[in-house]
Amino acid sequence: MDILKKAIDAVKKNELNFFKFLRANEVGATGSHQSGILISKASHQIMFDGPSPKIKTERTVNITWPNGRISDCHFKYYDSKNEFRITNFGKNFDYLSPKSLGGLFILSMLDYENYEGYFLFEENEIEEFLKEFNLSKNEDNRLIIKTNQTTFNLSEIDTPKINLNKKTESLDDIEIPANFKSRARLLPQLGDMLIKSEDVAFLELLKNSYDADATKVTVLMDQLDSKDNSIIIIEDNGHGMDSETITDVWLELGSDYKVNKAKELKLKVTDEKQRMPIGEKGIGRLGVHKLGNEIELISKKIDQNEVYVKINWEDFDENINDIDEKGNRIKRYIEDINIIVIERAIPKHFTKKDAHGTFIAISNLKSNWTRTKIRDVQRTITSLSSPFDNNNEEFKVDFKVMDKPAWLDNIVTWENIKDLALYHFEAEIEGHEITKFNYNFTPFAVFEKVDKRNRKYTNNENDNDFSENDELILSHHTLKRRNEKNEKESFSVSKKHIGKIRIQGYVFDLESYVLNEVLDKKGLKEYLKSNSGVKVFRDDMRVYNYGEPDNDWLELNLSRVNSPGEKISNNIIVCGVFLDRENSTGLEEKTNREGFIENQHFFDFKNAVTHTIELFEILRKSDKKLLRDKYGPTKKSEPVLSSIAKLQTLVTKKVKDTEIAKEINNHLFEIESNYKLMQDRLLKTSSAGLGLGIVLHEIEKVIQELYEVVRNDSSMLKNVNSLVTRLSKLVNGYSEMFRKTGSKIVSLTDVIEDSLFSVEFRLKKHETKIIKAYERKNQIKLNLAKGLIEGIIINLIDNSLYWLDVALEEHKTIKDKLIFIDIIENENTVEIIIADNGTGFLIPTDIAIEPMETGKKAGLGLGLNIAHEIMLTQKGNLTFPDFDDYEIPNEFRKGALVSLVFKK
Repeated sequence: MDILKKAIDAVKKNELNFFKFLRANEVGATGSHQSGILISKASHQIMFDGPSPKIKTERTVNITWPNGRISDCHFKYYDSKNEFRITNFGKNFDYLSPKSLGGLFILSMLDYENYEGYFLFEENEIEEFLKEFNLSKNEDNRLIIKTNQTTFNLSEIDTPKINLNKKTESLDDIEIPANFKSRARLLPQLGDMLIKSEDVAFLELLKNSYDADATKVTVLMDQLDSKDNSIIIIEDNGHGMDSETITDVWLELGSDYKVNKAKELKLKVTDEKQRMPIGEKGIGRLGVHKLGNEIELISKKIDQNEVYVKINWEDFDENINDIDEKGNRIKRYIEDINIIVIERAIPKHFTKKDAHGTFIAISNLKSNWTRTKIRDVQRTITSLSSPFDNNNEEFKVDFKVMDKPAWLDNIVTWENIKDLALYHFEAEIEGHEITKFNYNFTPFAVFEKVDKRNRKYTNNENDNDFSENDELILSHHTLKRRNEKNEKESFSVSKKHIGKIRIQGYVFDLESYVLNEVLDKKGLKEYLKSNSGVKVFRDDMRVYNYGEPDNDWLELNLSRVNSPGEKISNNIIVCGVFLDRENSTGLEEKTNREGFIENQHFFDFKNAVTHTIELFEILRKSDKKLLRDKYGPTKKSEPVLSSIAKLQTLVTKKVKDTEIAKEINNHLFEIESNYKLMQDRLLKTSSAGLGLGIVLHEIEKVIQELYEVVRNDSSMLKNVNSLVTRLSKLVNGYSEMFRKTGSKIVSLTDVIEDSLFSVEFRLKKHETKIIKAYERKNQIKLNLAKGLIEGIIINLIDNSLYWLDVALEEHKTIKDKLIFIDIIENENTVEIIIADNGTGFLIPTDIAIEPMETGKKAGLGLGLNIAHEIMLTQKGNLTFPDFDDYEIPNEFRKGALVSLVFKK
């Protein structure tokens, strides 16, 4: 009875509870045991916090049982079956066995991470429990609600057999007054949901400074390694806030203050600087919660008292230990949390005469700040305003990391690289046409065989250039888009809801013969990696997140796949699209601050920009071809692949131990058989040539390694069998890739060590030292296809060995050949980074990952392409990061750096 009493007390005390009788397939009584306990779809809130289970399909929680045992159970949503289950109860969990059939399962929620679980099997205990809560069961062993007086959420309400027998005193309908209430925890939850990342949080706070007519904003971060002392300070010299603005506007979510002010002014502008307000949703202040738990705000208007506010966001969280005198958990509502606003007649911060503005200090920071994150914030701040115009000279942001200033070193600016763009265009769009277009091709002076070119168009007869209108531009000036039948049709952008669209774009050429003429190749590539794309600005302030590295909103990369020689990709264009806020009211920003709502005005806007860029591509095509014809590379020959049979013959000849030789050749026979199977399958696909090339390329590497070991180094013959086994695993790994099977939990350290073992002879032969920075890190395990990842690492090391030889023997830029390997753990990802001190990439990295592209004198050009494709199959990514984003010795700065990024 002790368990019964605990179960009843838990249900009375906690808000969310779930009951059900165990079914045959849950306890293995049918012989087809289903994984875990099924939870009714209508009760999924007890498992997942959110309106849709597809937001997060799995999480781990702690369930405490009456015997004191705690299980790390998994809450899972199976999309294919559209069902919820609790799994992973642990070994020797006796409650889920055939003898448990018909038992009553009770799950009681303490908080989002902790639960209590109970099983009742005795009939008298079950009856007493049901009676306590006015429940019963029907003949199908399902719960029936007998009365509506219960105050907790019940289970099994997804079945049509539930009866609701409501007892009332009157036959008349009863009207019960009600209203929405907001729990206090909703506020920090909104911050997490509406503010996507730290970048966006900073962006929102800076937008508030902009709307306050600030000319300067200072952002300081300090003591990032100290959890207790780390701090973020944001201070502006805007018009500031008085106590009334703090209480009635800043502390009011969804405030319409700026919208109403705009209506009063007719145009959406502020009083002093005629700026359009860029924050209108009234949620920007939630950005501070994304950054830290504690905030101190000091603000002052001219001729007004200084105002001080302190907020601890943890006060809004509900603590499971907060119990009232009746033993019920205390619920907190937003209005229950008191915020103290203090007016200071004598200012303590804005002490200078006529000083004004807003100061925000954020402490108890929530994120672990790394070099990479800091540099991402700097790039976001830099990209906040347009790089093309000087209209924003009166809004400057100064960002400093006080204790780690080097983290911001070597961030290339637009002024450093804009003259390296060979192509530049400007356009204006109104209504149904491009009203003005200017195209410039400006090759470097060294390309003397190619002339500069300027092509213009305007529809204004009063314009001096009207008589020189380019015929090609003229033939494409009318806006056209593809309809549902994929036919071109004319369209127009609304002059009332979108207004004039201005576009200015710079397009770079990253082919090696062009890059060879650039002094700071790496600086150019690093800038484009972080800042390329087509960005959108309203009144010269950024509309996030168009033009971010992962947001190809115009689908330029997809177009380039179909026409690689003619189309531009997102990573070679730096482009600004400019709107006037007064006339672009039809483009509404989303609540989560990530772009515009996708209404018809947005699609018209997008199609107009796409049409303009397509016109640019037509003009660029002939100039690019002429430049490539005069200065471009010639094709390289392909190498001859080694054969497995050649290795088998050599093994028989050199390996004297017949048993070992036999075992090795058996492995090679199995490899040959698997290869033939893959060859047969690949030849039946449309990508047979490339697919077969990938397999041959990888098998060739390891076979060549084996061949060299057997032929040249008898001291390492003991490793041959292990190497052949590794090759067998590699072939099987590729078989898995084509069959779409096979991942398991593996240690990243083991993956690296096994990869290094496979190239042990090559490293020895090339006299190359491996710096194993990962050895000092904790073991990290991920779900991966181990053989495929090892193949990538072997590929990268093989590339490093080649270019290290070039750096030592031809360029003579190094004395020792070094390869650096480390494991970096971030908040949501884990990276394996591999660097060398060789020549670095001599062709653009976006080209290097394409098939048949290589900078080697003789090479197939598949290595990086294979690595890129495999990482995609593992739901990861192959990246070429910024050297300064990591703690890597300086001798590697001029070499190659590659990162394998895996999701946790």
